[in-house]
Amino acid sequence: MKALSLAILLIFSVFAHAADDFVLCVEDQAASPYTFPTKDGTMQILIKMAAKQANVPVSFKVQAWKKCISDVRDGNLSGLVNAGYTPFHAEYAAFPMASGHPNTMQALARMDVMAYKLKSSAITWDGQKFASQSKPVLMAAGFATISDRLKNLNISYDDTTKEPLKNFYKMIAGQGDVVLGFTDEMNALIGAHKDIQDKVEMLPQKFMTTDYYAPVGKKFYDTHKEQVEALWKAIAKVKISKEYLDAIRDIH
Repeated sequence: MKALSLAILLIFSVFAHAADDFVLCVEDQAASPYTFPTKDGTMQILIKMAAKQANVPVSFKVQAWKKCISDVRDGNLSGLVNAGYTPFHAEYAAFPMASGHPNTMQALARMDVMAYKLKSSAITWDGQKFASQSKPVLMAAGFATISDRLKNLNISYDDTTKEPLKNFYKMIAGQGDVVLGFTDEMNALIGAHKDIQDKVEMLPQKFMTTDYYAPVGKKFYDTHKEQVEALWKAIAKVKISKEYLDAIRDIH
């Protein structure tokens, strides 16, 4: 009888562990309003609501982005929150796809990347190059979609700083000609810092538009395909729902 009880407990333990294995990694630096390390951003809320609809148990782990990537690559975590589709990520992670391309309907968010310069600077952006650039373009670390485009355009850049706010101060101190970042986040930072607001302005033409996803490790996808696909499909439905839009209305 004891042996039977122990076996039953072990079975339940295995199933409980399996249910808790769907863990998505969130960067330990805020990407307002999308993710935060100490509270839920719009993406975390979207995933939670989609997981509930799809009946898929999902939890989050917050840590440094490089550690997130290595843990997903090594199979220690299931996937990422807020990753762009790039050759680097696509090598180890599965993304929602449609006809051989990322399925943007199942993206967590679409973001505009804008360029910011000093008001006193002659820098311009024509969609392909920065005129009058002599110093690196400054961008936050960890955004391969942005750095890949800079590489393709042969534009020098510096992504050694994690916090977008610090890049504004680096530019003001003369360490770069341009700061790149996501419109909502950057405009909120400028609005909250009068010293930056007085010296910095946004260039009118956007640098790029990009979609961000919740990809999972390829091995995890192979063993949990039905759950993963259910979550991605639910994300597409939830992100246009009134319930979700109401839930994120005041997040910043």
